[in-house]
Amino acid sequence: MSGGNNIYRKTEKGRTEIATRANKLGLRERTMLIMVDDKSTRAELIARNTHPTSDGILNDLLAGGYIEVVGGAAAAAAGAAAVAEAPAIAETPPAPAAPPVEVSMQSASRFACRALVTYLGPSADDLTAMIEKAGDLPSLTAAVEKCRDVIQAMAGKRKADEYWAGVSARLPKA
Repeated sequence: MSGGNNIYRKTEKGRTEIATRANKLGLRERTMLIMVDDKSTRAELIARNTHPTSDGILNDLLAGGYIEVVGGAAAAAAGAAAVAEAPAIAETPPAPAAPPVEVSMQSASRFACRALVTYLGPSADDLTAMIEKAGDLPSLTAAVEKCRDVIQAMAGKRKADEYWAGVSARLPKA
Protein backbone atom coordinates (compact mmCIF):
# COMPACT_ATOMS: atom_id res chain seq x y z
CA MET A 1 0.00 0.00 0.00
CA SER A 2 1.15 3.52 -0.56
CA GLY A 3 0.39 6.60 1.47
CA GLY A 4 3.80 7.40 2.93
CA ASN A 5 2.40 10.75 4.08
CA ASN A 6 -0.64 9.25 5.82
CA ILE A 7 -0.75 9.79 9.56
CA TYR A 8 -2.27 7.00 11.64
CA ARG A 9 -4.00 6.85 14.98
CA LYS A 10 -5.08 3.94 17.13
CA THR A 11 -8.73 2.98 16.97
CA GLU A 12 -10.70 1.89 20.01
CA LYS A 13 -9.83 -1.70 19.06
CA GLY A 14 -6.12 -0.75 18.95
CA ARG A 15 -6.23 0.96 22.36
CA THR A 16 -8.06 -2.03 23.81
CA GLU A 17 -5.46 -4.41 22.35
CA ILE A 18 -2.63 -2.47 23.98
CA ALA A 19 -4.43 -2.47 27.34
CA THR A 20 -5.70 -6.05 27.37
CA ARG A 21 -3.86 -8.04 24.67
CA ALA A 22 -7.29 -9.46 23.85
CA ASN A 23 -6.37 -10.42 20.26
CA LYS A 24 -2.84 -11.55 21.14
CA LEU A 25 -1.01 -9.60 18.45
CA GLY A 26 2.53 -10.74 17.77
CA LEU A 27 5.47 -8.84 19.23
CA ARG A 28 6.25 -6.96 16.00
CA GLU A 29 2.60 -6.01 15.44
CA ARG A 30 2.18 -4.86 19.04
CA THR A 31 5.41 -2.85 18.87
CA MET A 32 4.25 -1.09 15.71
CA LEU A 33 0.81 -0.47 17.21
CA ILE A 34 2.40 1.15 20.26
CA MET A 35 4.52 3.36 17.97
CA VAL A 36 1.41 4.83 16.29
CA ASP A 37 1.11 8.26 17.92
CA ASP A 38 -1.33 10.40 15.87
CA LYS A 39 1.62 12.49 14.59
CA SER A 40 4.03 10.27 12.70
CA THR A 41 3.60 9.58 9.01
CA ARG A 42 3.70 6.08 7.59
CA ALA A 43 7.20 6.77 6.26
CA GLU A 44 8.38 7.93 9.71
CA LEU A 45 6.93 4.85 11.43
CA ILE A 46 8.66 2.56 8.93
CA ALA A 47 11.93 4.48 9.34
CA ARG A 48 11.77 4.05 13.14
CA ASN A 49 10.90 0.34 12.92
CA THR A 50 13.48 -0.96 10.48
CA HIS A 51 12.26 -4.56 10.40
CA PRO A 52 11.76 -5.61 6.74
CA THR A 53 8.08 -6.39 7.34
CA SER A 54 7.17 -2.99 8.88
CA ASP A 55 5.25 -1.86 5.79
CA GLY A 56 3.18 -5.05 5.78
CA ILE A 57 2.60 -4.84 9.52
CA LEU A 58 1.10 -1.36 9.11
CA ASN A 59 -1.12 -2.72 6.32
CA ASP A 60 -2.26 -5.56 8.58
CA LEU A 61 -2.97 -3.22 11.52
CA LEU A 62 -4.98 -0.98 9.21
CA ALA A 63 -6.88 -3.92 7.68
CA GLY A 64 -7.49 -5.39 11.14
CA GLY A 65 -9.05 -2.17 12.41
CA TYR A 66 -6.33 -1.45 15.02
CA ILE A 67 -5.32 1.84 13.38
CA GLU A 68 -6.93 4.32 11.01
CA VAL A 69 -5.79 7.15 8.77
CA VAL A 70 -6.15 10.53 10.45
CA GLY A 71 -8.66 12.51 8.41
CA GLY A 72 -9.73 9.42 6.48
CA ALA A 73 -12.17 6.94 7.99
CA ALA A 74 -11.88 8.74 11.32
CA ALA A 75 -13.14 12.02 9.88
CA ALA A 76 -15.99 10.20 8.18
CA ALA A 77 -16.86 8.47 11.45
CA ALA A 78 -16.73 11.80 13.31
CA GLY A 79 -19.01 13.34 10.69
CA ALA A 80 -21.41 10.41 11.02
CA ALA A 81 -21.36 10.82 14.81
CA ALA A 82 -22.19 14.52 14.49
CA VAL A 83 -25.11 13.68 12.22
CA ALA A 84 -26.29 11.02 14.67
CA GLU A 85 -26.24 13.56 17.51
CA ALA A 86 -28.32 16.06 15.52
CA PRO A 87 -32.03 16.12 16.40
CA ALA A 88 -32.95 14.31 13.20
CA ILE A 89 -33.96 10.75 12.50
CA ALA A 90 -31.07 8.64 13.77
CA GLU A 91 -29.70 6.20 11.24
CA THR A 92 -27.10 3.59 11.89
CA PRO A 93 -24.16 4.35 9.61
CA PRO A 94 -22.95 1.41 7.55
CA ALA A 95 -19.89 -0.38 8.85
CA PRO A 96 -16.77 0.92 7.11
CA ALA A 97 -15.36 -1.43 4.50
CA ALA A 98 -12.04 -3.03 5.29
CA PRO A 99 -9.21 -1.34 3.43
CA PRO A 100 -8.10 -3.29 0.36
CA VAL A 101 -4.95 -5.36 0.53
CA GLU A 102 -2.40 -5.70 -2.23
CA VAL A 103 -3.12 -8.78 -4.34
CA SER A 104 0.17 -10.17 -5.59
CA MET A 105 2.48 -13.13 -5.10
CA GLN A 106 4.90 -10.85 -3.24
CA SER A 107 2.20 -9.58 -0.87
CA ALA A 108 0.90 -13.11 -0.20
CA SER A 109 4.44 -14.36 0.37
CA ARG A 110 5.32 -11.52 2.78
CA PHE A 111 2.09 -12.00 4.73
CA ALA A 112 2.58 -15.78 4.92
CA CYS A 113 6.16 -15.45 6.17
CA ARG A 114 5.23 -12.85 8.82
CA ALA A 115 2.32 -14.96 10.03
CA LEU A 116 4.46 -18.09 10.21
CA VAL A 117 7.07 -16.33 12.33
CA THR A 118 4.32 -14.86 14.54
CA TYR A 119 2.56 -18.19 15.06
CA LEU A 120 5.51 -20.60 15.09
CA GLY A 121 8.54 -18.51 16.08
CA PRO A 122 11.99 -19.81 15.10
CA SER A 123 10.55 -23.17 14.04
CA ALA A 124 9.08 -21.39 11.00
CA ASP A 125 12.46 -20.96 9.27
CA ASP A 126 12.16 -23.97 6.95
CA LEU A 127 8.59 -23.06 6.04
CA THR A 128 9.44 -19.44 5.25
CA ALA A 129 12.34 -20.65 3.08
CA MET A 130 9.90 -22.92 1.20
CA ILE A 131 7.57 -19.97 0.56
CA GLU A 132 10.42 -17.70 -0.53
CA LYS A 133 11.60 -20.32 -3.06
CA ALA A 134 8.18 -20.56 -4.74
CA GLY A 135 8.69 -19.05 -8.18
CA ASP A 136 5.19 -19.25 -9.60
CA LEU A 137 1.60 -19.10 -8.40
CA PRO A 138 0.93 -22.88 -8.31
CA SER A 139 4.05 -23.58 -6.24
CA LEU A 140 3.32 -20.64 -3.90
CA THR A 141 -0.26 -21.85 -3.46
CA ALA A 142 0.94 -25.37 -2.64
CA ALA A 143 3.51 -24.01 -0.17
CA VAL A 144 1.06 -21.77 1.71
CA GLU A 145 -1.48 -24.60 1.89
CA LYS A 146 1.16 -26.87 3.42
CA CYS A 147 2.01 -24.13 5.91
CA ARG A 148 -1.66 -23.75 6.83
CA ASP A 149 -1.72 -27.44 7.77
CA VAL A 150 1.42 -27.05 9.90
CA ILE A 151 -0.02 -24.01 11.69
CA GLN A 152 -3.21 -25.95 12.40
CA ALA A 153 -1.22 -28.85 13.83
CA MET A 154 1.08 -26.66 15.94
CA ALA A 155 -0.97 -23.56 16.81
CA GLY A 156 -4.60 -24.57 16.34
CA LYS A 157 -7.45 -24.19 13.90
CA ARG A 158 -8.26 -20.57 14.74
CA LYS A 159 -4.75 -19.39 13.90
CA ALA A 160 -4.69 -21.56 10.78
CA ASP A 161 -7.98 -19.97 9.69
CA GLU A 162 -6.62 -16.44 10.36
CA TYR A 163 -3.50 -17.29 8.37
CA TRP A 164 -5.49 -18.69 5.48
CA ALA A 165 -7.87 -15.72 5.38
CA GLY A 166 -4.93 -13.31 5.16
CA VAL A 167 -3.06 -15.35 2.55
CA SER A 168 -6.11 -15.97 0.36
CA ALA A 169 -7.00 -12.27 0.37
CA ARG A 170 -3.56 -11.52 -1.09
CA LEU A 171 -3.10 -14.45 -3.50
CA PRO A 172 -3.82 -13.60 -7.14
CA LYS A 173 -6.58 -15.70 -8.66
CA ALA A 174 -5.28 -18.33 -11.08
